[in-house]
Amino acid sequence: MLVQNLIISPAPLYRIAEWAKPFEASALGLSESDKEVLNDDRVARSLDALASEHGRSLFFRLALRMIKQFELETERIHFDTTTVTLHGQYKTSFKEPKITHGINKDHRPDLRQLVFGLNITSDGAVPLSHQIYSGNRTDDTVHRSNIDNLRQLLGQEDFIFVADSKLCTVANLHHIARYGGKFVTVLPRTRREDKTFREKLRQTRVRWHHILTIPNKRCKDSPPDVFYTSSEGPSQTKEGYRIVWIKSSQKALLDKEIRLQSIEKAEIDLVQLAGKLNKRKLKDRRAINKAYKAILQRYNCQSFIDVKIRQKIQVVIRHLKRGRPSEKDPIHKISYPVFTLEFMRNKEGIRRESRTDGVFPLLTNLTPAGKKEVLLIYKYQPYLEKRFSQLKTDHEIAPVYLKKPKRVAGLIHAYFIAIAASSLIERQVRKSMVEEKISELPLLPEGRVTKTPTAMRILEAFSDLCWYEFEGTKEQAVFPIKLSALQKKLLRLLGLPEKFYN
Repeated sequence: MLVQNLIISPAPLYRIAEWAKPFEASALGLSESDKEVLNDDRVARSLDALASEHGRSLFFRLALRMIKQFELETERIHFDTTTVTLHGQYKTSFKEPKITHGINKDHRPDLRQLVFGLNITSDGAVPLSHQIYSGNRTDDTVHRSNIDNLRQLLGQEDFIFVADSKLCTVANLHHIARYGGKFVTVLPRTRREDKTFREKLRQTRVRWHHILTIPNKRCKDSPPDVFYTSSEGPSQTKEGYRIVWIKSSQKALLDKEIRLQSIEKAEIDLVQLAGKLNKRKLKDRRAINKAYKAILQRYNCQSFIDVKIRQKIQVVIRHLKRGRPSEKDPIHKISYPVFTLEFMRNKEGIRRESRTDGVFPLLTNLTPAGKKEVLLIYKYQPYLEKRFSQLKTDHEIAPVYLKKPKRVAGLIHAYFIAIAASSLIERQVRKSMVEEKISELPLLPEGRVTKTPTAMRILEAFSDLCWYEFEGTKEQAVFPIKLSALQKKLLRLLGLPEKFYN
């Protein structure tokens, strides 16, 4: 019942009875007697059970049931984490997972959090399993235990594991490879191989070859994302793993925009710094030099802005005799340095750095997979980010109106089941659309069509359904539900009979 609430109409837990009141008890999987005694305390105790040791086996059985019933492909698993930001102190949170401060991905470092890890399949981005970690847990420390759980769940070791650059540690990669596992990830900027090739790009011209073009689905008038590859960079790491160098046209535009924004912010701070010179702590060259370098380092603009400190001697004449001064009166000259700040953009440094725009190295042990295949595998990772986006927008996982840390973890478990059910609805409709050669459905507002229907839009198509019952003195008349053509089509695509609404 709670999962249905999270999918259809997210609401605070204390309103659960009010939300369920208009529904038939059977539609919520309850009996009439259960519905009468439904309240937030009973649901909260269910969350306690879900977060208990006995509740962990439920998700293992759930994953196996989804794989078998919906024939999910498990040859490739994508993994990432997000943070669930919580309002409150949670001072009683001592056990794992601990609600505490950490690196907040919602840009709220002032609030406590939990880390939510999610594994999805490459077949419809269906959430297969999940983990809840303490709020101060870093991504590079969760991969090995997650991979071990996936091996136990899938009953195989040679599946392809895809994750972001936090996977790229010697211990993590060795843990995957020694059991015969495969991986695709991004080589971090801190690695020597990345630094070496980027410096080469700044110094010389490198030949790039086109391998893939992906149209812009969000805006048809925008240019497509064009991908290139080069063989002039390091071909493997010191551990012997393969490096595939990729350049993206869309990422190049994004990198250019980010660099321009950083330069503009640095220039604003330098202007403000120039107005503070020769006052308080900024009266000597050493302090000024330290201040402007801190600004350039903050925005990573050391190579893009040239700064010079100009100095001139200011002379002040003071008359030693009181009264109106004359030419013969004794005077005392006081001289002291006055500093000014001059800065300008380093066009050559910007031009050299622009040669590295859009470049990112993929690291893998897949052989003999081609570069295009490796790129396409990694390009599925944004679908996982979309699941996180749906979790925080459509399902409204935050704020959480619960005081007990254990129940917060139980609620996140319930949200996992909700997004898994939503993704299966979405997958089933899209799969049936391909089989029936249906290219689009009018599910958007104002009857606009979409080629990629989501679960929320599919369920909205049934939100206006209602039925009427008339009770007379001796008889009762029921007016049947009338389904529209779109609703009948969606039921057919979902594989559900229309008799459910009779």
